[in-house]
Amino acid sequence: MRRLAYLFLPLAAACALAALDGTPGLAAERIAAIVNKSVILSSEVDERFAQAAARFNINPADTATVAKLRRDVLEQLIENQVIVDEALKLGIVVTPQEVNQAVQREIDAVRDRLGGEEAFQEALKEERTTEAELRQRYAPDIKEQMLISRTVSREVQSKTSVTDAELKKFFEANRDSIGRQPEQLDMAHIMFAYEPDSANVRRARARADSLRKAILAGAPFEDVARQSSDDPSGQRGGDLGTFGRGDMVPEFEEVAFRIKPGELSQPVRTRFGFHIIKVEERTAKTDSTEETVHARHVMVGLRPSPGDEERARKRAMVVRDSLLKGADFATMAKRYSQDTATKDSGGALGKISAGGLPPNLREVLTGLSIGEVSVPVKRDTGYHLFKLLGREPEKDYDFEEIKEQLRQMVLNRKLEENYRRWYEKVKKTASIEIKE
Repeated sequence: MRRLAYLFLPLAAACALAALDGTPGLAAERIAAIVNKSVILSSEVDERFAQAAARFNINPADTATVAKLRRDVLEQLIENQVIVDEALKLGIVVTPQEVNQAVQREIDAVRDRLGGEEAFQEALKEERTTEAELRQRYAPDIKEQMLISRTVSREVQSKTSVTDAELKKFFEANRDSIGRQPEQLDMAHIMFAYEPDSANVRRARARADSLRKAILAGAPFEDVARQSSDDPSGQRGGDLGTFGRGDMVPEFEEVAFRIKPGELSQPVRTRFGFHIIKVEERTAKTDSTEETVHARHVMVGLRPSPGDEERARKRAMVVRDSLLKGADFATMAKRYSQDTATKDSGGALGKISAGGLPPNLREVLTGLSIGEVSVPVKRDTGYHLFKLLGREPEKDYDFEEIKEQLRQMVLNRKLEENYRRWYEKVKKTASIEIKE
């Protein structure tokens, strides 16, 4: 299972929990280390080393690098076992249900990385294994990592914080290395979506109705999503995770926040296609949190034809001509834009960092003068007319502007320092014997 092992678990999350349990053959294997009463076999080190060497493209002839990497792998295995033993002392547990859910998420992720269900099944066949065997093999590793994560969260993360004074001190000491704020563009746009002709819409709606009937007749929602959804989430059984208001397009969101958990929506039309929505869970709004929904969907996409794209371009050209003759941009956005999230605010996109734009779009937008409207720009979902409302040149960051980003940077440093101190303290209470 080399191919699947490499994809399924990165080195940092794949340190096996070993123990001598009387299984035939174990006694004959070489022992790399003993941590308290748990044994780390040389075969475990070999496997993890092979994964790491492949990942980092280590040259086998570079003996110094090979030796160091193997030592690092063994040290990581020892460190993981020390923390697992500490978790048991602290009474930290992980339930079988939690492990099964985590394994499912990992298997869904490997499906995505391989390119879908068909490629996943080919990989299983190539490695002469099954999905059930893969789950069984990796469940102990997942459980171990969950124990480690919970222990570190309780003993280190929950006890680590950063004060504003620490942030200010870090900011002043690192001004030169922090860099400068890129040019900021205050933009508005009008979007002209690719609109498929009525025949394509009817075919897509009919397919969505058919898939919905199949689910109502008993077909598992997740299976229908994996086999038939045109959205990448289909490989995860249509799982969109948890989201709040404003995270999805309004047409989708309106239905997702209205239907009850377990209920199946009618096909919902958005600019992406037709969606069959199933809500798994809804969390009510509280004084400190917004209402959220955990949902799945099956999407029947509406793929634009060259003719659809050309019609959108021509609509954009007509509106641009009106703008060049003096028509008000905000009024035209409200009337013609098909971006439902921005049209009622005159197409306002807010401030956009020029440095984060794709190169082709950056060239168009940074070349605009204030008040100028761009030519129609082709994007994934339609043509856009952009208007530059204002710009702020590159400048040094103000402390308040990047305070929260700095907080994460400083917090990460403190977490690493505090973790090392905590681990060294725990390590002193463990019995560690290195055999190789």
